[in-house]
Amino acid sequence: MSETLRSSPTGHDDPLLERAMLFDFETVAPDHFRAQPIPSTMLRLYGGQVVAQAVAAIQRTGGDDRWIHSCHAYFVRPGRLDHPIDLIVERDRDGRSFSARRVRVMQDGELILSMNASLHVPEAGYDWQADMPTGLPDPESLTPMSDFIAAAGDELPPYHRPFWGRDHLFDWRPVEPFFMFNTDPGTLPRHFWIRMKQPLGDDWAEHQRFFAYVSDLHLLHTGMVPLGLGWAEPNFQAASLDHAIWFHREFRVDEWFLYVLDSDASIGVRTLSRGTVYARDGRLVASVTQEGLARILDKPMAIPGPVAK
Repeated sequence: MSETLRSSPTGHDDPLLERAMLFDFETVAPDHFRAQPIPSTMLRLYGGQVVAQAVAAIQRTGGDDRWIHSCHAYFVRPGRLDHPIDLIVERDRDGRSFSARRVRVMQDGELILSMNASLHVPEAGYDWQADMPTGLPDPESLTPMSDFIAAAGDELPPYHRPFWGRDHLFDWRPVEPFFMFNTDPGTLPRHFWIRMKQPLGDDWAEHQRFFAYVSDLHLLHTGMVPLGLGWAEPNFQAASLDHAIWFHREFRVDEWFLYVLDSDASIGVRTLSRGTVYARDGRLVASVTQEGLARILDKPMAIPGPVAK
């Protein structure tokens, strides 16, 4: 990676820079990788970035004959934007058909995320799936999420602007009304058409990494919809607690796919949500589950200072 690219003043608002640096790992030692900080105007590392980088580190130890079919991550601490990330993989087992891996994602010597993953040699077998929802509008006819964010203008609290106002790698098209602020309780499930803005090659592992990146967005917010609570309210605090993905089939993230988001419960300050992912041709390609923190504060969220040591 050239120093010119690393010092680009556009930072995380430049999706091409973000894409180029996300998986540009240095090998520190066997199964130990390091990712340099990506210039950014965000307040904290985006959780999906760290999940995707953990997936990428595991992929580098899996061999060419097997693919990640499931992974489960726990978020431990918020990540800093200005420090490198170390990803240390442990090879728990390599069997004839399956491999087990663990990765510790470290920053400044402290754990920020841990992930367990399983890899599998593809095998022929049964083929049954739940049907894709029907009667939904085509993504081309829908308003991009970025238009809703732009229309909110100064109504969007300062805490949310650095992340939501940036130029995202993916184009999100909500099917239902796009919830941002408190309103009447809504119904579930919610549906989003999603596509990466720039094309990728044919490497399935690359498509897996970028799906892991995008899968963290809006999943947590789903459990707030039946309560009429908007994620952009000034006193709403949200954070992913854990995140699990199951990959069922190969698919392309640079072509439209449908993210069906549902929730079973929001109890106390935790909400549990699940996502079902379909390629546009109706194939069920992935499933996602996440538990998140959803807390209503007595006062508005403040822009945080440095992460405490």
